[in-house]
Amino acid sequence: MAQKMAKYFITSALFFLIMGCLEGIMFPTKIYFKWFYSTFMHIPPEYLKPFFIDFVKKIHTHINLIGWVSSALMGILYYLVPQIQGDERYRVWACYANFWCHISGIVLLCAGFHLIGTFGLATGFAHGTTEFRKAVTPFKPIVITGGLLIITSAFLFSYNIIRTLYRKSKPI
Repeated sequence: MAQKMAKYFITSALFFLIMGCLEGIMFPTKIYFKWFYSTFMHIPPEYLKPFFIDFVKKIHTHINLIGWVSSALMGILYYLVPQIQGDERYRVWACYANFWCHISGIVLLCAGFHLIGTFGLATGFAHGTTEFRKAVTPFKPIVITGGLLIITSAFLFSYNIIRTLYRKSKPI
């Protein structure tokens, strides 16, 4: 199970690395490709700058930190911890639940940020105003669900790692 989960998490980490790099390259190119971003993301050109400042930055940060770094570390630790302890004590259900909660949480969180930015700024209200918050209320549950899935993933991961690190080995 350790090698399988390590492969899953490291493969997903590489995917998020590429996505994070693509999000990062959007910052310096936002002026040159204004037509592309406004068409592709359905954001009016006059709202591209605030969208990038307030929302692409959040998406970029979460994809890189939770997607790339956390996924890579989970993969590495899933592989290394049984070697440190000398025995693997992972629960299979918790491993798969950890992986799918992690991936789903990142996708929902980032999609929610994108939807809030897209629909919120299109209303014409400034980010953070009462009117803006009211307009994006339908999209907040997506971000909250993504965050809850990520937290659930963290608990499942911690459970598996602690279970393997501190459970007493069976006598020979």
